[in-house]
Amino acid sequence: MLKICKPVALLMMLIASAYAVANERAIIVFDGSGSMWGQIDGKPKHEIARQALGNMLETVPDTMELGLMAYGHREKGSCTDIEMLVTPGKNNKTAVLQAVQNMSFLGKTPLSAAVQQAADALRYTEDKATVILITDGEETCQADPCALGAELKQSGVDFTAHVVGFGLSRQQGEQVACLAHNTGGQYFAANDAVNLSKAMNAALEAVQTASSANAVQPEPLPTPDLPLATVSGPETAQAGTVIEVTWSGPNGSGDYITIVTPEAKDSEYGVYKRTASGEVLRLQVPDALGTHEIRYVQNKDRQVLARQTVELTPVEATVSGPESVGAGGTIEVQWTGPDSPGDYITVVEAGAPDKEYNNYARTASRNPVSLVVPDGLGNYEIRYVLNNSKRVLASQPINITPVSARLELLNTAVPGGKVTVVWTGPDNQSDYVTVVPKGAPANKYLDYARTSSGSPLVIKMPAQVGEYELRYVLNSSTRVLASLPVTLAETAGTITVPDSVVAGSVIEVTWSGPGNRQDFIEVVPMDATPETAPLAATRVSQGSPLSVHAPAIPGIYQVRYMMRDTKEVLTSRQVEVKPNP
Repeated sequence: MLKICKPVALLMMLIASAYAVANERAIIVFDGSGSMWGQIDGKPKHEIARQALGNMLETVPDTMELGLMAYGHREKGSCTDIEMLVTPGKNNKTAVLQAVQNMSFLGKTPLSAAVQQAADALRYTEDKATVILITDGEETCQADPCALGAELKQSGVDFTAHVVGFGLSRQQGEQVACLAHNTGGQYFAANDAVNLSKAMNAALEAVQTASSANAVQPEPLPTPDLPLATVSGPETAQAGTVIEVTWSGPNGSGDYITIVTPEAKDSEYGVYKRTASGEVLRLQVPDALGTHEIRYVQNKDRQVLARQTVELTPVEATVSGPESVGAGGTIEVQWTGPDSPGDYITVVEAGAPDKEYNNYARTASRNPVSLVVPDGLGNYEIRYVLNNSKRVLASQPINITPVSARLELLNTAVPGGKVTVVWTGPDNQSDYVTVVPKGAPANKYLDYARTSSGSPLVIKMPAQVGEYELRYVLNSSTRVLASLPVTLAETAGTITVPDSVVAGSVIEVTWSGPGNRQDFIEVVPMDATPETAPLAATRVSQGSPLSVHAPAIPGIYQVRYMMRDTKEVLTSRQVEVKPNP
C-alpha cells in the first residue's frame, strides 16, 4: 500500500479544494423592482446595491461559473418579468457588472419564480447548484418562498440558496430567510451601504466554503417571531379613487391598513383605517402614479406585518355645462369622473389656482349637479376637482354676463302698510326684494320676499316715518341690482259717507288711503277702540267707492279706515242710522 507523507496529503487536499471552488456554479438573482428607487442615507438603493455587487465581484475567482438573472427590470406590474441577463460561465465578472449597470428598476418582486428559473438553468435536479438572491423586498406575486425552498431542497441533487436582504423589515426578512434556511443556505441582512458589501461578500464566501469537504455549515439565523397577517386589494387602481382591502392579522390595539410608496419606512403612513373598523376596509388611494404598497402595520411597534403592491394609474373626468350665464345665475353641469369622497364641481375665474373655489356641489349629490355661479363678469371655468389633492381633473370655459333688474310700486306706501311691487330681473336662486332705510349697506334688509314667488310681490313697510328704499338684491353676493326710493309720511287718508242712512241699509263709502290687503272700511260704535270688533266691514281691495252694511239698530256710529296689521285707525267719519219708516 502506497504511503503518502503529510505535506503531500495536505497539498492534495488544497488541490481538491481549489478544484471544487473552480467548478462551483452559481447564479445571482438581482432585484430590479421599483422599490429599489427607495433611498438610504439620501442615495437610491439600486446605486448602493450596484456598488456592493462590484466589490463582491472583485473577489470572485475567474474559474467560477457565474450567471446573472434579474426580475422586475423591464415593465411595471408584471409577475413574469424575469430574464437571464448573463448565462453562467467563467470569466463573467465584467459581463455581470455591466448588465447590472444597464438595468432599469420598474416592477414587482416575483423572487420565488426567479429563484425557480435560476435553479432550472443550473439543472439543479442533476448537478450541484447555488443561487444568491439579492432583494430589497418580499414576494409580491402570490408565491410562497418558504415552500419553494423546501421543494428545491427535496428535488435537487445539492441545491442551496443564499439570500441577501437589503433594508428589509423583520417581517420581510422572515419570509426570505426561510427560503435560504429551507435549502441549507444562509440569510444575510444589511441596512446600509457598508453592511450590504459585507453581506454580499459573506454570501460569496458561503458559496466557496460550501464547496470544501471540510466546510462547517453555520447555524441558521433564528426566524423572526412576528404575528402572521395578510392584505389583499386590487393590483391596479386609478389615482385618488377608493379601493376595498381585505385583511387578516392580530387586530391589535391601533393596528391599521395604510397605502404608501414602496420606499416609505415602516413608521410612515398615508391615508389609513384601523383594522378595528372591519375585515373589509375602504381606502382612498393617493393622487399619485406608479407602484405603491398596501400595508398591515402593527401599531405597538410600527412593524409592517404584510404588504401588497398596487399600481396607481391616471384618472380622468369631464364636465359639460352652458357656454354662458348671467351673473349669480344657477347652472346644471353634467360630469364624469371617479366620484371619490368629497369630489366637487365649482366655477372659478379662468386660470385660478387649483385649490381656489366659489360655490360648489359635491359629485356625490347627483348628476347633473346644480350650482350658483359667482356674481362676476367675463371668463370663468367650470371645474371637476379631486378633493383629496385639490387637483383639477377637467374644466370647461363659461362666460358670465351682466344682469339687471327694475322695480315698480303699484300703491301708496304708508307707515306700517303693505305695498305691491312689480319687478323684473334675473330671478336667480334666492334673489329677493326688500325694504331698507335709505343708504343702508347692501347686506341689510327688513321685510322681504323671494323673487321665486313671482311678480308682483307684497312687502310690509316699516312703522316709522322716513326715507326708505325698495331693493332687488342678488342673493349670491347681496349686490343691489335695482332700487326705488320710498317716503313714509304721516298717515293720510279720507272717508266720505252720507250724514244718515236707514237701519239695515247699505252705506256707500268713498275712500283714499294705502289700500293694503288687510285694510278694511268698518262700521263700529262711537266709543270703539282699535281692538273693538266691527259691526260690519268690507276690504278696501273692493275699490272705491265700496258698500258696507249699516247696523239694524238706530243710533250714532262711526265709519273708519282700519289697518288691521298695525291696529291703526287711519281716519273715520260719523254717520246716523235712523229707524226704518
